[in-house]
Amino acid sequence: MDTTATSPPGVPTPPQEEQPNGAYASYVPHDLRYNADFEDSLTIAVLDAAAQQDGIRVLANDSVEQPINGVSVRARDVSLQSLPAIAEDELPVPLNDTRRIFASPVPGVRLTHPGGYLEGGPGLDPEVDTFCDDFLSHHEHVSSPNALRMVIQQEIDASVDLLHERLRARQKAKERNDQLEKELKTLKEQHGMELRIQSRMAEESQKKKECRELKKRQREGG
Repeated sequence: MDTTATSPPGVPTPPQEEQPNGAYASYVPHDLRYNADFEDSLTIAVLDAAAQQDGIRVLANDSVEQPINGVSVRARDVSLQSLPAIAEDELPVPLNDTRRIFASPVPGVRLTHPGGYLEGGPGLDPEVDTFCDDFLSHHEHVSSPNALRMVIQQEIDASVDLLHERLRARQKAKERNDQLEKELKTLKEQHGMELRIQSRMAEESQKKKECRELKKRQREGG
C-alpha cells in the first residue's frame, strides 16, 4: 500500500518531492476551445463592482509579509504534489470549481494553480515562456527590487484593465445580439399572425363566395 502523504496547499513541499507531470502548461489560453458559458460567467464575475479578491494569496519568497495559514503562503512553500492535475481538454475550469483555491489579480476569480491561467490549470513552462526576457527588455531602466515590483504591479493592473475592456465589449455585443434576437422573434411572431389572419380572411371569403354561388344556383333552379 502506498503510504506517501500528499501535502495540502500551503504546506511546505517535502524535500523528497519531485515535480509532477503536468506541473506546467504546454499551451497558451488562445489554444483552448471557446466556451460561451465560461465567458459569460467570467464576464459576470469580472464586471461585478462588489467582487472582492479572495482565495489563498501566494507571497513572493522575499516578501516581508508573514504567511497566515489558510490565507496566504510563501511561493517556495507551495506543495507541488498538492496541486490538481488538469488536462488541457478539461479547460476552461468553471469558476465555481472547488479546485480554484488561489487568489488571482482579478477580484471574483480564483486560480487552480499559483500563477496559473484564468481558465484554470498551471502557467506556461518557464523553459518555453519568453515573458521574463520580453518584460526585462522593455524595462531596462529598472534597477532595484522595489522598482521591479512596482513595474510588475503596473503591468498586472494594465492587464486587468484590458480584461475589463474586453469583457465590457463582449457584454455590450451580447446585449445587442440578445436585443436583435428579441426583435427578430417579435417580427416572426407578427409575420406568423399576419399569415394566420390572411388565411382566415381567405377562408371566410371562400365561404362567402361558396354561399353566394349556392344561393344563385338555388334561385336559378327554382
